[in-house]
Amino acid sequence: MHSDDKVDIASREELEMLLRLFYQDVLSDPIIGFFFTDVIAFSLEQHLPRVIDFWAQILFGESSYQGQLFERHQHIHQQAKLSQHHFSRWLHLLNNNIDRHFEGLNCTKMKTRAARIAESMAAALEQKSPSNNPRTGVQFFTP
Repeated sequence: MHSDDKVDIASREELEMLLRLFYQDVLSDPIIGFFFTDVIAFSLEQHLPRVIDFWAQILFGESSYQGQLFERHQHIHQQAKLSQHHFSRWLHLLNNNIDRHFEGLNCTKMKTRAARIAESMAAALEQKSPSNNPRTGVQFFTP
């Protein structure tokens, strides 16, 4: 796809296309792929609608996302430690897929929000202990 052919992410269908390409990379990635193939029972077809809802809420103002973002990652972290390195790799793969296939304001918004989420999630998991509130200072939906 030439740069001139790229469009902004403007629909759920485009989000699905982007996220399917992203998860192809994630699942085969030597750094983070094992979380999806060995640590958790992962089904792309079950996971994808939730992730599309999550990003549609951020990008398009939809209110269909009902997940528990931090709690899901906390569960994974308890089985195999998630580090800043893992979140950085996730962010790199996401940004790479966005840049390869799309460009525009929603792309920038998605990359900016993803960076904030990765940073917040890594920090929250790093300082999480049984006596701490896992939500303290963590805001995943801030504008």
